[in-house]
Amino acid sequence: MDVWICAHAHFYWSNEENSAALNTKTLDPSAHLSLIFHGETTTTDDAIKTARDGVALVSEILKAAGDNPNVKEAGQHLGQTALTITKTINNALLPLAAVNFAFDKARAYFSESFQQDISAKTSTIPPEQIVEPKASIAGPALQGLAFTHEEPNLKDMYLNLLATAMDARVAADAHPAFVEIIRQLSSEDAQLIRGSLQSSVPIAIVEVRLTTVGQKGYSILVRHLLNLSSSTTKDPVEIPALPAMVDNWVRLGLVNVDYTTELMDVAAYKWADQRPEVMRLRQTYEKETQKLTITHGILERTAFGTQFARAVSLV
Repeated sequence: MDVWICAHAHFYWSNEENSAALNTKTLDPSAHLSLIFHGETTTTDDAIKTARDGVALVSEILKAAGDNPNVKEAGQHLGQTALTITKTINNALLPLAAVNFAFDKARAYFSESFQQDISAKTSTIPPEQIVEPKASIAGPALQGLAFTHEEPNLKDMYLNLLATAMDARVAADAHPAFVEIIRQLSSEDAQLIRGSLQSSVPIAIVEVRLTTVGQKGYSILVRHLLNLSSSTTKDPVEIPALPAMVDNWVRLGLVNVDYTTELMDVAAYKWADQRPEVMRLRQTYEKETQKLTITHGILERTAFGTQFARAVSLV
């Protein structure tokens, strides 16, 4: 099911759920390690050889190019990309040889799909602008891919960040902290935050409060309620974890939420009264002495969030 945030513009994304429980162990990447996976012994030499297999395909493409200028140009571009990736593998992929049980799948991904994925992401970069990404970005990003290559939303962010770091024209946008930000997002986080980071204007957000007649103060019943709707049926979509997600985005510095400021167009908040969460709360809590109030606020991306959005190709 597709979900969207309704603000001054509409933003769509796919609502898939993927999760994996991961365990990591810190090992010395310079050591010659032998790991056992379900009875199979895997060495670091085997691991790096497998990772390089994806790059080896490029030489065959170049041979097949012949004198065809179009094919040759494409092959040369792919060759330049592969050369950069090879250096990256040598410099940054070694720690992957020491990861835990997830390595078997990671090894298959890097040998079978990674070359094609990163080549697609870098296909629009002029060959002369392709550079080797900084190790502070490439190393952690490749490790992140090892664990998230089966989660499309997170995998796409890592690949886009690597591609940005490999483009001399925009490499400065690829901040090393962005790898850690992706690492601290769930797959659903990555889906839902798209609309917020793609919006150049503040988005309407509300907080549902309960007040008692004759008393000061209030209780917060629902924090950080956004207008999430199905793109197909237009029906409201409820995500119980949304308040915690928004808190996480704020904690990571991607967005700010402010309930002392509201949009000038108050009609932007009309949806709040019709939200199923609000209607249920009215039935449960509203009495003669208690009143439900909806406090208007704004959610807007930060400068840091804007740069992150550029680095992972959301804007």
